[in-house]
Amino acid sequence: MAYNGFLFQFGDYIFPNEYIKFDTYDIAPDQRQDLGSFTNGKGVTIRNAVEHSKTNITFTTNQLSEADMNTILSALERNYINLGETDANCVYYNPRKREYSTGHFYLDPSVKFRVKKVDDEGKKIKYGETQWIFIEY
Repeated sequence: MAYNGFLFQFGDYIFPNEYIKFDTYDIAPDQRQDLGSFTNGKGVTIRNAVEHSKTNITFTTNQLSEADMNTILSALERNYINLGETDANCVYYNPRKREYSTGHFYLDPSVKFRVKKVDDEGKKIKYGETQWIFIEY
């Protein structure tokens, strides 16, 4: 199926396009993995590519209100298969295949939240841009 309105879905949560800073959306789909590959004595690479490939997806969200950030985080947490692994079954648009693909991904634990502003009453937070990295198992 061709592109159908969203780039990335974590479990049942579709990241809203308006949250994504589009010039930051990077996808490295279907990366081949090697197992025990080596370069022989003649300098020739002997490659043992395994069947399973991996996809990495990285993007930055625009500045978000505390309510919007809470929506994202609650949706991610609701969809974790394993809380300790922060993982979910995901759907993403795969430009290489020009269709949607599925995979088992985890949220990279190095996400950093930048507080851009706290309102004058000290009750509401405005978050700066946040980078999200999702890595397929």
